[in-house]
Amino acid sequence: MFILIVGGGKVGSYLTRALMAQHHEVVVVEKQEKKARALETLLETNVTVVGDGCDPEVLREAGIGRANVVVADTGDDEDNLVVTLIAKKQPSRPRCIARVNNPRNKMIFESLDAEDPVVVISSTEIILDVLNEHVNASQYHQMMNSMTLFNKGNLELLKVTVPANSPMAGKRLGEISFPRNSVVVAIDRADQDLVIPTGDTCVQSNDQVIIIVKKGAGDQVRAALVGSAA
Repeated sequence: MFILIVGGGKVGSYLTRALMAQHHEVVVVEKQEKKARALETLLETNVTVVGDGCDPEVLREAGIGRANVVVADTGDDEDNLVVTLIAKKQPSRPRCIARVNNPRNKMIFESLDAEDPVVVISSTEIILDVLNEHVNASQYHQMMNSMTLFNKGNLELLKVTVPANSPMAGKRLGEISFPRNSVVVAIDRADQDLVIPTGDTCVQSNDQVIIIVKKGAGDQVRAALVGSAA
């Protein structure tokens, strides 16, 4: 199978390596020559075409006309949409997979072709699905819960409730000293939609803060949020 990937970032690089290990033919279109050369050095083979993936000539050079699958994996939803539209016009009718960075744009991609829908991947929705399926389940109503993500054993998804008397209540996330390599992905707040936070988001009493962290750092995360109230 011939798979054309537009976007040679981290996801594109890992995907290329995995597909080549399965003996698929892969070509990657990457706008930045430095990234393209780094990918070829990593894979020890010539797999890239340097150019703008929104340019039909570049895509033709990369072989979109004979592609079985086209993956639009840039960091820009508009670029991914253009790549998908060009792919849909090819006589070979390749299967299209598109990364969507803003979930609000998902409907645009899904409405392009009712007969052969675009497979849309939204990392934000994937995280929310994990939260809804696992973290918000009734059996996880304790103060802090953890689970191993993706069976890898080196990441945990933690859910920590901020006590009413915590000194962290009222502070911005950016002011709280979390351990390195931890990421606050959401705040579950009673009677409100799930909050996707920024560094300026203030923590409130009884918030359930959901964090991805390296395994073993759970106590540090809890201490950072609970403080002397523990």
